[in-house]
Amino acid sequence: MAWLKEAQRLLSSRSTTLLCITCLILLSFSIQAEQHDEIPHDAWDDADSTSWSHCNCPASRPEYVHDSSSSDPAKIAYLISVHNRRTIADGAYLVKALMETSRPGDTAIILIHVDKRVGIASKKENESISDKEEDKNKYLYFHSPLKRYVDACLANPVCASSDKRHDGNNTATLLEVHSHYAPEWSKWSMNDPTIWAMDYLIHHPRFHNTQHNNTWDVFINLSGDTLPVVPAHRISQLFSSQGPLANTNFVTSSSCITGLLPTSIYHFPKHWMKRAHYFQHEIPKQFTYLDLLLGEWKQDVDVAIYFGSQWMALTHEFVEYVVRSMDHPNGFGNVLMETFLRTEVLMTDETFFATLLMNSPAFRDTIPKLNADGALEKFPTLRHLRYERMDENNPNPWGKYHSNNPLYDIPPKFGEATDGEGAAKPWGPYFLGVYDLGAIRDSGALFVRKVSRTVDENLVRMLPVERRDGEERTEWELLPDIRWPNLGVKVHDPFVWRALKHKSKHNEEMSEVEEEE
Repeated sequence: MAWLKEAQRLLSSRSTTLLCITCLILLSFSIQAEQHDEIPHDAWDDADSTSWSHCNCPASRPEYVHDSSSSDPAKIAYLISVHNRRTIADGAYLVKALMETSRPGDTAIILIHVDKRVGIASKKENESISDKEEDKNKYLYFHSPLKRYVDACLANPVCASSDKRHDGNNTATLLEVHSHYAPEWSKWSMNDPTIWAMDYLIHHPRFHNTQHNNTWDVFINLSGDTLPVVPAHRISQLFSSQGPLANTNFVTSSSCITGLLPTSIYHFPKHWMKRAHYFQHEIPKQFTYLDLLLGEWKQDVDVAIYFGSQWMALTHEFVEYVVRSMDHPNGFGNVLMETFLRTEVLMTDETFFATLLMNSPAFRDTIPKLNADGALEKFPTLRHLRYERMDENNPNPWGKYHSNNPLYDIPPKFGEATDGEGAAKPWGPYFLGVYDLGAIRDSGALFVRKVSRTVDENLVRMLPVERRDGEERTEWELLPDIRWPNLGVKVHDPFVWRALKHKSKHNEEMSEVEEEE
């Protein structure tokens, strides 16, 4: 094709800019993959866009035909947590991606938790808003594209409902928005939305179904600045009873040094912060608790602390075990929680669930089974459940941090677009963009984080990747292999031609003066 020849000519030219290279590869990608509905350039500024006012779930499309021959997919219950202006806006893209690539029954439940410091208050007509910061935040969700899209989905009964009747016939997604907690970074409160969602899914009557199987099979919690790499229906297939991810509890993604497996604090060198912190706070090495599965006391049982991730994919059985063990005052979950609270250790959102899983014999065998190179045995292309860039787990033997590749910094107008949010923490997670596509492709991940239209909207437009009928390549193979250039990337501010011209004329005049002298 003519455009391909032109691309080859440009790629061979040393003077070609990196921007052109990226554009050409993205052009080829757009030909390979299915096109998504056009999304606004700026989610918040275009909150009234028709993109957010229509919920185009597959069941609502005239051409949709249910494929009864496909294997029974897993019913996924998602928890999506948002906490500020940016994650609320980015969360609209996440919910849209899940709703509009999910076949009926795949995405059973979406619970959205909005940080209580923001809240979900409704602004009354003609109500004025003061300049106080708390009043501005009070209506962030009310004015957001996320709310507009949620309302559009709830207005389309084949897509979503907030009062779902689980009678086995209703395949619309149960979609609810809540605001109960205000988590503080690194504190125990980071666990609150996740534990609330688990408790809600296990105890609320609407999720009790005596005539059919569980109303949901897998619990997945996500940050609002996450996107699926593959369609929601593909995720459901992978977690189905016959899928390669069936009956597996992922309490980590691969950021830990042991990959997709939880990491014992004893795997970390003694001087590493993660190990030293828990020893400094004198966490006991033995616990006494009631084993609710066996109905017997466990006296002075050795319990090792494990690190995992705040973001997980868990079976219904394990979630129920967590909830029951926290309901009973002597249950393992409650005893572990009280120990963490008493000793005031940090990072418990990374240790609580991983420690419960790895110290519960009934569930220890449900961790991922890996081959020799760290990939999933039953699905060798998967090395990460969720791809993200973090350097905190990659110090060298001397404890000094390093980064192998450049990383996206926040753009000049980022603070303005996000109401003053700052850059990512030095250890990550870092924002992702198109230069990370090669690494995402290699990872085989189902999700990526952190992704934001305020940093690189191109990546937001590309994901998730859907295959055309008859396409033999996987979704990950369809991703363009774009990587960080070896010599790095430096972006120049736009030239101000008028000023440059004036400066050039001034230099010429000065030269003439010098010659005359």
